[in-house]
Amino acid sequence: MKPISISKSDKITFRDFNEGNSVQVRVSVPENEVKTYVKGTSVKITHEGQEAAARIVSDPLIVSGTTGPGERLISLIVEKA
Repeated sequence: MKPISISKSDKITFRDFNEGNSVQVRVSVPENEVKTYVKGTSVKITHEGQEAAARIVSDPLIVSGTTGPGERLISLIVEKA
């Protein structure tokens, strides 16, 4: 499973996710891995030491700009698996 971290400051998103709601997350990934984050892929959500299984329920959207050399920022909608 691919890891997706939810920041400490985004407690509301993690709470909503744990309550069974779909949530939108932004993930910085190496450019050559963008195509592996597709609808239906299983991922692991982490937040302050807690982990939960999730599934991507949307096609990834590439957000303009980059977070570093060779990286892309993508937006995904995930739900609890």
